[in-house]
Order: sequence, then C-alpha cells, then structure tokens
Amino acid sequence: MATELPSNRIEPTEALAELRQFWPELDRLDQASAGLGTRYTCEPLPRLLRTRGLTRLRADYLEHARELARAAAVRALARADLKGSDVDLIVTVSCTGYLVPSLDVHLAPLLGLRPDVIRVPLTELGCSGGAAGLALASRHLLAFPDQVALVLAVELPSLSFQASDRSLDNLTASLVFGDGAGAAVLSGRSDRPGGRLEVKRSASHLVPGSAHLLGFDLLDEGFKVVLDRRLARVIRAELPRVLDRFRASDDLHESQFFVAHAGGLRILDAVEAALELPRSVLELSREVFGSVGNTSSASIFFALERLMASLGDEPRQGWGISLGPGVSIELMQLAWIA
Repeated sequence: MATELPSNRIEPTEALAELRQFWPELDRLDQASAGLGTRYTCEPLPRLLRTRGLTRLRADYLEHARELARAAAVRALARADLKGSDVDLIVTVSCTGYLVPSLDVHLAPLLGLRPDVIRVPLTELGCSGGAAGLALASRHLLAFPDQVALVLAVELPSLSFQASDRSLDNLTASLVFGDGAGAAVLSGRSDRPGGRLEVKRSASHLVPGSAHLLGFDLLDEGFKVVLDRRLARVIRAELPRVLDRFRASDDLHESQFFVAHAGGLRILDAVEAALELPRSVLELSREVFGSVGNTSSASIFFALERLMASLGDEPRQGWGISLGPGVSIELMQLAWIA
C-alpha cells in the first residue's frame, strides 16, 4: 500500500481567507466549526480559483493525475518487491477527470507494464471507487491466484472548483475535498511474508431511490458537485441493515478494527451513529480527514495505509467501508496477517 500527495499544501486559515471572496458568510466561521484541516492540491490555490473550461480541465487532469498515480504505484510496487512487468491486472479508479484512452494507457510506459496486462478503468463510482477497485482485484485473484494486481486511485477534485457557483454544495466540496492518490498491490498467493492485509470478502449495496443525493453534474464549464444534506440521514437509516446482512453470511461478528473512507466529519458521525460505534473506533479515519481531507476514491487507501502501520504483530480482523454516489455502500471484511 502507498499514497501520494501533491506539493501544494493549504492550511485552513489560507483556504478560508480565499474562499471568503465567494462566500462572505465564512466570516462567521473559524476552521474548527468549518470542519477544515490541511489540504493538498495539484496547483497553487489562486490558480485553482480561476475559471477553467473542459479543454483546460482535461489537460491539467492528465498532467497531474498521471504523475500522482505513477508515484504512488512505484512506491507500492517497491514495497511489494515487484516491478511493473510483474503486474497482470491494473485497475485505475478516478471520477474527477475523463480520458480516452484511459489513464492506465498513459501510465503503462512509465510503470513498465506488459502489453498483455489486463486493464480495467473505473470512472464513475466516486468516493466508493477505491474500495470497489480493491474488491474487483481480489475477486480476480480468486480465479487467478498466481497473478499480481495493481489498484490505483487518483483524484483531483480541486480542479473542479466552480467560481460562479455560490451554492452550499460547492462550498461544502471546497471545504471537504483534497487531491491525492493511492495504490495497492494484491496477490492471490498465501506464501507472501506477514505484515499484509487480506481482503477476505467484499460486498456492494445500492440504496434505492438515492441517485440524486451525491455525484457530479457535467456542465459546459465543467463538473458541478452534488452533495445533498440528506445523505447522512440515509446512511444512518440504511447502513445497519446492510452490514448486518454482510455479517450474517459469516461467523465474524466481533472485530478489532473498523476503517472508513474519510468522507467528512458529518459522514463519519453518521457511520458511528448507524453502527453504534464508540467514537474512538473511527479516530484513524478522522485523522486522515484532518490531515489530507476527503480524497474521494483514494481516501480508503490513506486510511488503510495508516491502519497497516498501526496494527502491530498480532493477527486481527475487521471491516472497511466506503460510501459513494448511487448511493452505494462498499464493504470489505479484512484480516491482518502479522
């Protein structure tokens, strides 16, 4: 597992000062009440606040996404003691840019991928895409256990800022999201050394009638974020039934850890309330949100990387969860092999 952040670091006071020109009501907020922490962006903040059309968005996205994804992949492969030519399946996940040919094609020569590598780009799953990519790769390895899969998630939500959109959705997105990339190397072989995280099972659940609550509208000037404030209420109502159904298919009812993608403080509060979790259980996910923000599909990689560094020498079992447009819920049963 590896993650990568762009070089531009924005502290809360700087972000609030710049955003007040679009939302004067931010004068009444401090960084704590705004739920704002450190963010990293692919370009300096003043440049991000300018109008950017689709042509410019596509070019900027390719430049920055390619470099962030490459850096994360190289580090993850090195930690697995593998090379790009060892990869049999590459899954690339992103919802903040659109490329044809897909991002994996642009990465292939940089990573040394073989011409016969299986390529699966996932482009429309939003924040749940990282977990969905890990689930897809793990299912592939059940059929081909000797193969190696590389899962990459890279998101640049800062490029989608709409200067003319003074909506609450756009303000919330500006406060919550940050840029970043994550990579994971998976193998179906059980003889790998310890200190690894196994995806034991995975499941996906689509909440009926919730498509309007979360996502992007593609307009002439670019992506317009949709963040309905009823989302937290839907999560609280739906998540307990979904997780109970997932747990019922196995005998694991107790867990030593629970990790969620850092979707925002209200989302993490909703997950805790829905599952009646002690506040300390999702502290790691809150730390990720405070230090890098919600990096959309890459967010689960930041959480899992910190989780792996914290688990120590004892085997443990637990759960991973990501939430995305649909509304979709991605669940993973995870095991730490010490």
